[in-house]
Amino acid sequence: MALNTGQKLKGGKYTIETELGRGRFGITYLARDRNGNGHVIKTLNDQVLNDPSEFERWQRNFAEEAFKLAKCKHRHIVEVEDSFEEAGLRCIAMEYIEGTNLAHRAQAKLPEAEALRYIRQIGEALSVVHSNNLVHRDVRPENIMVRAAKSEAVLIDFGLAREFDHDLTMTRAGDAAEGFAPPELYLRNAKRGAFTDVYSLAATLYVLLTGQLPTSAKERKFANASLVQPKEINPQISDRTNRAILAGMQLEAKDRPQTVREWLELLGLTSVAPDQQPPPVTKVWKWEAMLFWTAVASVAGVLAAVAAWVMPIVKPDSPPASNPTPAATPQVQTKPTKR
Repeated sequence: MALNTGQKLKGGKYTIETELGRGRFGITYLARDRNGNGHVIKTLNDQVLNDPSEFERWQRNFAEEAFKLAKCKHRHIVEVEDSFEEAGLRCIAMEYIEGTNLAHRAQAKLPEAEALRYIRQIGEALSVVHSNNLVHRDVRPENIMVRAAKSEAVLIDFGLAREFDHDLTMTRAGDAAEGFAPPELYLRNAKRGAFTDVYSLAATLYVLLTGQLPTSAKERKFANASLVQPKEINPQISDRTNRAILAGMQLEAKDRPQTVREWLELLGLTSVAPDQQPPPVTKVWKWEAMLFWTAVASVAGVLAAVAAWVMPIVKPDSPPASNPTPAATPQVQTKPTKR
């Protein structure tokens, strides 16, 4: 039931060009539409397809995943474009991202500023995922693409995404990515949440800055293995970043920052989405102009009041010849103040 090169999908809308990769649950293909534009088509992998007892359940979960991910709109989240069924097989069409994933980065150790830029982008993306009551559960360099010729990271592969309150008794230890998975992903019925992805994102930053995989949470928790501080591996890492990584990789979920935004703040990264555009220049100018003229009017009002109080005290050398003023009510003519 797997798709084949040259196979046409959805009435010829897509044509399979090549297989891109296989994960624990899905297979991804590069396809072209009628205009030659690239798209990624994702289906269930052979392991799932060859298990008739589980096939229908996975098909249903696959369709639900497409629906939920379509709501997660963000420039740093891969866009879900379409969901359809082909010969009884559920398919998801997603945007094709030209570039490479961070697992295949050119440098084993990235400069701290560059690594933090990617982490902030993915952190903002995860905040959108979490706001939709989903937890990714598989954040790692392999699932973060960097667009070609751009410093833009994109979160991909939501094959493990689940609701916070999803029945997780089906979780298997083999599903957890060693080094990136927190302890709760190794335990049945353990509570998962945004803090689960915090651990994985912190571990991802660990790898980007050290070039080494951190000790797995399973070994740390159940075999008392220790985690080497990232700064011991790369002394160039700032103290603040070192502390934030360790805070995000605490074994107990309650000891970690509970949201990605809280963790980003530990890193000194802004809690405002970097993709939030400033107001148009014209609006800013109008607002500033309004404040300026309001201030001018206020100052003019104050000057007028001072003039009205001070000037009657100063007597002119001679009253105007054309309009003498009674002595009992001396007045001084002044130029009107513009308001």
